[in-house]
Amino acid sequence: MCTKIKRYYYTQFYISYQPKLYELKETKKKNFSVTLTAIIVTGTIMATATVGSSLIFEATQIAEAQQMSGDITGPAGGNPFGGEKMGTITIDSTGRRTNVSADLNASPAEGNVFEGWLVDAGGSGYKLSLGQFRNGSLDFSQYMVNPYTYRNFEVTEEPAEDPDPIAAESIAGFELQGPFGR
Repeated sequence: MCTKIKRYYYTQFYISYQPKLYELKETKKKNFSVTLTAIIVTGTIMATATVGSSLIFEATQIAEAQQMSGDITGPAGGNPFGGEKMGTITIDSTGRRTNVSADLNASPAEGNVFEGWLVDAGGSGYKLSLGQFRNGSLDFSQYMVNPYTYRNFEVTEEPAEDPDPIAAESIAGFELQGPFGR
């Protein structure tokens, strides 16, 4: 049974098992409870069982799907964003699949390209390249383990045949809103 409530999902699975298949030396003739907790890509599984009965699993989605749009802006006040408008961005994430669409109104210098990055600013500092802008646009789609660790979307200008995987100085950015930035 699956009921959709505000993009949160509540699901129950009933799984029967036979206790005699398991070696339960100390509790063989007694009732007992078992609680299991495991993380799935976007949710939590919890199970409670009593010997001789059924296991009941409940899976709930951790975060509801997020979509945000805004302006990509130039650097200001020590941040890679907050200045003059340079383009637009839309980010849509279910907590599993993340889609980023960005457009820039500027053009890179001759022999250079613009590259988009998700940045764990204030955390590890890790920068994940989303690829280069082509004809002023960037489209990225990927199943990600934890997209909400990233706090910023940033744009750099890189040499077209750049052998260095490290990001150059950011020329523009967008600050991601919650649940991003965890």
